[in-house]
Amino acid sequence: MNLFKHLKPKNEKIQVNLGIKELKKTLDSKGKNFHFKWLSENSFIISLNFSFGSNLLFDVNYANTKSDIIAEGKIAEINDSESTIILKTKSKYWLTFILFLPVLVLFFELTFDLGIPLPFFFVFPIGYVILTNFIKTEDEKLINKFKETLKRGNK
Repeated sequence: MNLFKHLKPKNEKIQVNLGIKELKKTLDSKGKNFHFKWLSENSFIISLNFSFGSNLLFDVNYANTKSDIIAEGKIAEINDSESTIILKTKSKYWLTFILFLPVLVLFFELTFDLGIPLPFFFVFPIGYVILTNFIKTEDEKLINKFKETLKRGNK
């Protein structure tokens, strides 16, 4: 059992019935529910327009993005009417640093007997689980919005 499996980057492979030219037109069109930026001829980056968790809690502003919920994509053309898109979300290993504070407080409690109540030590792990699930949900939301845009362009 891997406790930190949800922190690894998620890879998503998407097959579309569009050539690269049609795919680029679809991705450059207006009305997307996410931020989109070309990095090169066949690679791009997408992010949520607004992420409640990352914008308000972490205040991150990466170049070419609008939130911390990010996926990088690469396009490979199979033939004139089919393409493959490989999306890779950003890793979330930085979330493990959140667990250092309760370990440090536990160390001080055991060393100096500060009188901290036992239920206090469960707040951080529960908050950690809630936060990681929230971020995982936002990653899935970004990928689903991207797939919806592709479906509209496929019609």
